[in-house]
Amino acid sequence: MSIGIIGAGNIGLAVAKTLSRAGIAATIANSRGPDSLKESVAALGPTIKAGTREQAAAADIVLIAVNWSKLPRAVAGLPAWGGRIVIDANNPVEAPLFKPVDLAGRVSSEVVADLVSGARLVKAFNHLRAEVLASDPLVDGGPSRAFLLWR
Repeated sequence: MSIGIIGAGNIGLAVAKTLSRAGIAATIANSRGPDSLKESVAALGPTIKAGTREQAAAADIVLIAVNWSKLPRAVAGLPAWGGRIVIDANNPVEAPLFKPVDLAGRVSSEVVADLVSGARLVKAFNHLRAEVLASDPLVDGGPSRAFLLWR
């Protein structure tokens, strides 16, 4: 099973760090290309590699964690999702002011589902701060928990 991450901001890098700590391989991509991720990937360890958006999107499981306004551009023109799992870690807010986006009565996952038509969409990690995602999940003698919404 392969994992791709589209978005190398705080959330994308936090998930990559957690995967790396567990020895799980992943490809991470951003809009600026693999060369812009050299330092970040070197700090994460050997299981995480930088790739293109297309390489990350070709994985069996793809996490998308980008600013809401950049979401359509981040997934535009990618090959068909063909039933692969896409994890939606996005929130409909405009950074840095965290102004809510008007979704015309829709929920954000409906909007994302339209953008990744043909994918099996999972809503996850959007409710956790990056430092929580990047931290060791074994806290206070037991595992932490994350709740997922599967569509």
